[in-house]
Amino acid sequence: MITSRQNSSYKLLKSLRTRSGREKASLYLLEGVRLVEEAIASGIPIRYAIYSDYLKRSQRGIDCLHALANLGVVPQHISDRLLCELADTERPQGILVATELPSPAIASDEAFWAAGKLFLLIDGVQDPGNLGTILRTAEAFGVDRVVALKGTVDPYNSKVIRSAMGAIFRLPLLHNQTNEVILKRLKQHDIQIVATALGESVPYHHAVYRSRVALVVGNEGAGVSSFWLDVAHLAVRIPIRPPAESLNVAVATGILLAQLAVSAS
Repeated sequence: MITSRQNSSYKLLKSLRTRSGREKASLYLLEGVRLVEEAIASGIPIRYAIYSDYLKRSQRGIDCLHALANLGVVPQHISDRLLCELADTERPQGILVATELPSPAIASDEAFWAAGKLFLLIDGVQDPGNLGTILRTAEAFGVDRVVALKGTVDPYNSKVIRSAMGAIFRLPLLHNQTNEVILKRLKQHDIQIVATALGESVPYHHAVYRSRVALVVGNEGAGVSSFWLDVAHLAVRIPIRPPAESLNVAVATGILLAQLAVSAS
């Protein structure tokens, strides 16, 4: 049983609460029964697991332990007090697992770019709740690939993961990617770049979209960066009534993805 902060597993899991810790270990942290169930169902490789006595208060918690054991993962027992220190939520459910980050090498994988028709590029979104909602929405509207560009909040931040409601396990996702590398890939595969813009642009419902589209959505305050506005084949806007000046980025993304889904059908 883990009873000390000096325990190696405790130290490892604690380090995963930071982006640098996640990148160093190539692991990220999942908390709670539902997320662990989703990860198992999605075939996500789980490397470490800890649980406290609190988990065994529910049958779902017990079933979760059995499911991990069936995968060959032996959960380590930890005191409720120490698990609460590692947890990010106010009311932990008694289980934390560490699972593998996707390999950055996927950016050069031809299969990532050759398949799929709808790509979503996230350019500098900062709020974890917004990013999680965008990922959840992307899955709902049939996005095939997601790219989180440099300057975007870490998709493997615990708040993003909770907001995404399991979508992060199922969406092919690249993160921390440079503009130049992604632009090169989009050009190689003749994918139309569609950027959101408040300036010179076409109302989104009047735009003509190609069969393969990469939608670029931007930072909450500054919007899409000049890099992507300059290289976009098409700039679109969502008409809104004054005195409103803009929409929340997650809401705007949902509206645009719904239109692209309709266009594709």
